[in-house]
Order: sequence, then structure tokens, then C-alpha cells
Amino acid sequence: MADGSRRGERQRCFTLKGWHLIVAAVVVLVGSIGLYVVTHGDENERRIAALRAAGYPTTFAELTEYTRLPAGVANAAEVYTRAFAAFVPPGNDANVPALGKAAWPARGTPLPGPMAKAIETCLAANRPCLTLLHEAAGIEHCRYDYDYARILAPMQDIRRAAQLLHLGTVLPAARGDTATAMTGILDGLRLADSLQREPALVAYLVRISCLAVALNSLERSLSLTACTEGHLRELDAALARTAQALDFTRVMITERCAMLETCRDPSRLGPLGPQGHPLRMFPGMKGAWLTDTLYYMEAHIEATRLPPAARLKEFRRIGREIEELSFLHVMTKTAAPVFTRVLELDLRTRAGLDLARTALALERYRLASGKLPERLEDLVPQYLAQVPLDPFDAQPIRYQRTGPGYRLYSVDADGRDNGGIEKTEANRGDPYDWCFIVTR
Repeated sequence: MADGSRRGERQRCFTLKGWHLIVAAVVVLVGSIGLYVVTHGDENERRIAALRAAGYPTTFAELTEYTRLPAGVANAAEVYTRAFAAFVPPGNDANVPALGKAAWPARGTPLPGPMAKAIETCLAANRPCLTLLHEAAGIEHCRYDYDYARILAPMQDIRRAAQLLHLGTVLPAARGDTATAMTGILDGLRLADSLQREPALVAYLVRISCLAVALNSLERSLSLTACTEGHLRELDAALARTAQALDFTRVMITERCAMLETCRDPSRLGPLGPQGHPLRMFPGMKGAWLTDTLYYMEAHIEATRLPPAARLKEFRRIGREIEELSFLHVMTKTAAPVFTRVLELDLRTRAGLDLARTALALERYRLASGKLPERLEDLVPQYLAQVPLDPFDAQPIRYQRTGPGYRLYSVDADGRDNGGIEKTEANRGDPYDWCFIVTR
């Protein structure tokens, strides 16, 4: 009887309860997180110290120094700020494209009379703003004065100024005032370049958006009016400067700094949800995010130094690797697709600049010979050093003659040649190419 009691007690002692499993799981999880934090903490600090020693910013204070203008130079931002303050928006129902609700007519099509009048009224109201934008464009350096830890550059103001310059380009081009139209394009390029020292990805997105507006201004102007050789050369030099100023490596370096600061203080992400609750992280998630930021941002930065097509391929590979990480890496899993998308936009912008420069070469050839060339190779070496390569597939950009006009295009991010169909021509959801189209 006593032996039976002892056997029962032993059985009760070794009975595994559900809560035992829960406790064990919690202990293992906490232990794993603790081990992770301990083993990676010192390594993270060593990596940050190495970045700082190499001259890369790792705090907002260091970022301020990293983006500071050279001593004693004029700052275009001071004039741009006055220009933004002088902006007069058109009425909500104004018959104005870009800044209003009206849509531009097809390329090469004269502006409807009421639209031309509405644009003229908008430009007249914004003459002081346009004058200041032109003055700022003549100043080489620019850095907007703000606190990186709190606010961004005046993005909305810059967007509106870009659209205003767009109006101030297309209307003169439609009226045959080539000189004024070319000035508007040059001022638009300089406005986009004013964001060269701004660190955040959102600033880079605004910058390439402004470049897209300036390139569209050029596309429409070439479809409406003939340029002189001098104008074409001046525009080509400006496009070359803008292309050289694009530095996605620097963008990722400064974005890494911003991410490091956010890792240290996640509240910088702001409140979440309708109740405005601050962001809360599981234990260990903050440390994992810091480790990921140092490791994966370095991987992305190294990839930006590869040739364009290989660059995109590597970004996508890194993105697939990040997708396989656990829930502790949720912040990194959220950010990685953004980097790949911005790189695609960066490459599209570079392609657009090459397409635009090739269009200028075609127009110079047309001026000299009275006709368009059969092949882009005919532009080499007098008008182009070489036919530009498409950053998405490393093949020469495509060229189609369309009577007196032409179509230049890149295969865009899908890497497939879709015959030069642009987005507005494709059915919803169908593939398209990135085009620069001149109609006459």
C-alpha cells in the first residue's frame, strides 16, 4: 500500500501540465532575447564607432555637420524661402493644370484659349514668386535650415514651386517664346537640385518628383517650339549637372543615420492609431532593429555602388532575405521594400535624364541636317559621346521615329521591352515603358 502511494506521488511529480510548457516557452524566449541583446550590443557599438571614425554620420548632430554648406558661400535656401512665402495659389476651380484640377492637353496640342488665359492669370499673380525662384536658381549651393530631429524641409512648398515653373514653361512654349520656356526648365532643374543635401528618403522622393516635372516641361516644350543650338547646349549642360548631382549612396548613408536615431528613440515615429498611442516594441525588438539597421543598411549602401542593373538585382535579393526574418525584425521588414521602390524611382529618373539628353541631341541633329537620324548611333560622337545604356537592362535606350516626332524609352523596372508603350497608353494593369515623346 505504501509502495502504491509512492508510485502515485512519483506519477504526480512528473505529470506535465500545460502551464509548464508556457513557462518553459517564456523562459526560453526571454533567455534567447537576453542572449541576443548581450551578444549583439557590444558589436553594435563597435560598428557605430567604426562608422563615426570613417566620417559617416550616426546621430542627428553629426548629420548636421555632414550636410553643412561650405563656409562663406551664399545659400539659395534663403531666397527659396522668400519665394515660397510669395506663392499665390489659384482658386480651387481654376482652369489650370498641375496646380488646379484641369488636365494638360496631348503633347504638341495648342493650349485651349480659356486654359491659356487661366494659366496667364496664375503666372501674373505669382510674378514675385517666379522672380525669386529664378534668383535662387542662380545660387550654386543650397541647404534648408531646419532641425533634422523635428521637421523636414518645406516639401509641399517645393512641390508647388515646381508645378508653378511647369506652368511658366509650357505657356511660353505654346506661344513660341522659347527663351522664357528654357529659363523655366533650367529653374525647375535647379529647384530639384536644391534638395541635394537633404537626408531623408522623403526629400529624395520630392527631389525626383520635381525632376520629373522639369523633364515633362522639356518634353512638352520640344513638342511645341523649336530651340536654338545655344538653348539645346545650355539645357544639355544643365541636365548633365543634375545627373551628376544624383547620389543615391549619400541618400542611403544619411537615411541610415536617421534610422539609427529612431532605433534609439522609437517615439520619433510618432503616435500610432486613432488614439495616438506611442509605438511599443516587444522585448528585444529594439535591439534587433539596431542590429538590422547596421547590417542591412550597409548591404544596401554597398549595393548602390554596383552598376545600375546589378544594383536593382542586389536590392531585390536583400529584400527577399529580409522577408524571411522573424517577427522581431518587423521594422526592417517594413522598411526594406521602401528602399527597393525608391531605388527603382532613382533609376527611372536617371533613365529619364538620359532620354532627355538624347532628345536634345536629336534636336541638334535636326537643326544641322533638317531631318532626324535613322539610328541613335548616328548621333555619336558629334552630339553624344555614346548611346546611353538603359539602367534597367544595360542595353542601349530605344528609339522610334514617328514622322516628324520620335519616341525614346527605357524598359523600366520590369526589365521588359513593351514596344515603347507609355503608362497613359496602356490598359490598367498592363506593362508599359518609361518614355520621352516629342510630337510635331
